[in-house]
Amino acid sequence: MKHLLFILGLSLAGLPAAALAWSNHALGTALALAELVSIKDAPQVEVETLESFLEEEGVALEQLLDEQEAFMRETYPGYPARPDELHWLPLHRGDRRRAFLMALRANPETRLAYFVQALPGMDWQGRAPLDASEVMVFSKPNLWAAWHFYRVEPGERLPALAVLASASDEPDYGHDINLFSDNPGEAGARYNFGPQPFGDSRYEYSSQAPFHMGYYHESELVYRGAPFLTRTYPEMRVFQYIGLARFAFESGHPYWGYRFLGWGLHYVQDLTQPYHAKALPGHSDTRLLWAALKDVVGLDHERQAVMAQVAKRHTELEKYQVEELGQLLRDGNTESPLMRAYADQSRDGDYPAYDDRRYLRWVVSLEASKGADDLDQRLGEWLESANRPPMSFSQGNHLRPALRDSRLDEALVRLLQHFGAHTRNVVRAVLP
Repeated sequence: MKHLLFILGLSLAGLPAAALAWSNHALGTALALAELVSIKDAPQVEVETLESFLEEEGVALEQLLDEQEAFMRETYPGYPARPDELHWLPLHRGDRRRAFLMALRANPETRLAYFVQALPGMDWQGRAPLDASEVMVFSKPNLWAAWHFYRVEPGERLPALAVLASASDEPDYGHDINLFSDNPGEAGARYNFGPQPFGDSRYEYSSQAPFHMGYYHESELVYRGAPFLTRTYPEMRVFQYIGLARFAFESGHPYWGYRFLGWGLHYVQDLTQPYHAKALPGHSDTRLLWAALKDVVGLDHERQAVMAQVAKRHTELEKYQVEELGQLLRDGNTESPLMRAYADQSRDGDYPAYDDRRYLRWVVSLEASKGADDLDQRLGEWLESANRPPMSFSQGNHLRPALRDSRLDEALVRLLQHFGAHTRNVVRAVLP
């Protein structure tokens, strides 16, 4: 049994991690929040530098970050404590921006550019464009070739929705890469997250996967075979950034309130994606054990098939969603069920109010995990009926336009309703 569980662990560890959920969070956030009163009627906000915010609120931030650290140590199982050397010092005389990022245990090279993204209904004509390399840390930001970024300057006034929605995509720009002890750079050696638990090192962004996925509802067998699946940290990020958002609003810094809030929303939205909430949708423990047994005797094709199938379907779901959304936006089709799903507030009250202890794990992630097998089955049936050719994970961004499928559309509408409802419920908790 120990050998089987060990091989099962290796199988899960080898899964390519498509760590970018929902492709473009800014578009989804803008659609989900456009009619929410607290955002729709919000006054424009003045762009403020991070340095100004840190200088003015440095002392209070020290207390906040220490309180957050104490809460996370007490509340989140397996939370790796922040080393004392990273404690935020309000009178830090060096690079305050870097010190702040390191106190959060985020990537200290994060750009934190002052920008907005092109969003539906917002006209940025005449504004200077920003190259993706000025917004994100990746050496080859080709995944974001279709995104359009525009420069903003401190002192400008912007719609609250533009700041919030743009920020909700930002954690995918490098906030969480290279934070583990076996990653490149000096941060991982200091952050106490240990070796990277899973992800495919061939992809520069793969090291962010444990921060953007939350495998909280696997079977005991899976946890025994793959204990590294418990080392995921979206709860940490949501708690940090939502707390910073509340603090920024209360202390008179609305620009950073909306920006931190957008960062927190990103991880909540990630966990509405079933492939971020369940490690191997569509595969029973029995099949996993059978694959592990065959691997022990040198027949690894079953294990390889499991890995390839999950990676393919994860990637295909992202592709399916972004292709359809892009086409609807180009056509101006606001009445499509898919478009309406983001803004549908009819089910928001079916969920409890957001709280820091339970909401992400026991509401958002649990809902996505429970729906993962059904979604995986629908994806599989669609792929089979469409007779699409086999693809490798590396080809995930070069697929031909997808054929539509009514059963898959039905499942996607339901997922995007979840995306919108949880987005609004978090915003309501921060902005009554």
